[in-house]
Amino acid sequence: GIPPVFSPSFIRILKQCRDEGTRTFFDEEMPDGYSVHSFVRRIGTNPLSGKTAIAEGILSIQDPDQGMTYAEIARGLAADYYNIFYVNLANDHYIEYSSPEGGEELAVERHGTDFFTASRKEAMERVYPDDREMFVKSFTKETILEELETTGKFTRTYRLLDTGKPVYVSMKIIHPNPEGSHLIIGINNVDAQMKQEEILDRVRREQLAYSRLAALSGNYIVLYTIDTETSRYREYTASSDYESLGVAKEGSDFFADASRNVLTRISPDDLSVFLKEFTKENILKTIAREGLFKLNYRLLIGQNAVPVHLRAAVVPEGDRDLLIIGVSRGNS
Repeated sequence: GIPPVFSPSFIRILKQCRDEGTRTFFDEEMPDGYSVHSFVRRIGTNPLSGKTAIAEGILSIQDPDQGMTYAEIARGLAADYYNIFYVNLANDHYIEYSSPEGGEELAVERHGTDFFTASRKEAMERVYPDDREMFVKSFTKETILEELETTGKFTRTYRLLDTGKPVYVSMKIIHPNPEGSHLIIGINNVDAQMKQEEILDRVRREQLAYSRLAALSGNYIVLYTIDTETSRYREYTASSDYESLGVAKEGSDFFADASRNVLTRISPDDLSVFLKEFTKENILKTIAREGLFKLNYRLLIGQNAVPVHLRAAVVPEGDRDLLIIGVSRGNS
């Protein structure tokens, strides 16, 4: 067995090396405060005994007073980046390290030559098609070094194809030493942050569209924006009267919610016509044929049946279509 003097982190590294054959750099702090920077790799497994031989090489020993250790740097990088490249600018040779997201160790994934050519070639397979031209055009040795000289770093956000789906990642490149003879390149998964920003940006654009429409018409009671594919929707209300109806501000299925809401909010004399006309299929078919869908009916506000006019149109929004539905007072 392994003597108890070894830390749980070291034991975990050895087991990972034994089971997966990974080559790993790591750092161990000794009882006297010194840090030992090491490298381990699996040599082989005896087919008769089943025992595995692992080689450990000690690369350096650092005094506790010499500042930040390799382990601290590695942990700081591994916490944010799941792929890190170390590139020699003199010959473009590189080492790729990988880390479980949020992990503490960096494992050697592969070595290679002609880093920039290999990266552009790989981009044609792994980078999302809409982002490939931007990536290949900007990811050259000359462009990177020029930007590093100007700003001290090179950053790009783009999408990778992960199991067939686009995932946003952020690349950051820096010089790790004053001589600028090497590059460190970190790839970070920022999919959740980017998608949240996309949602916020879409909401801002929808709010701006509503404000412009409301300013032009002056009498919208409510405006809806609906994703024609998913039927997810948002509601923007301009009338205090309509607030009293208690309609949800957003939801996952506009037409399902609308079919429930209208049962108690539309004049009984208009209900059957409304239910017949106001379907997703009929609205989109009418818009495709005539460019606009219109419907007049009476809305129950308090004790009054108030005549309202509904208009609907489809507008492109990025890679999707948005159905815009506005409800205003009066028949027009």
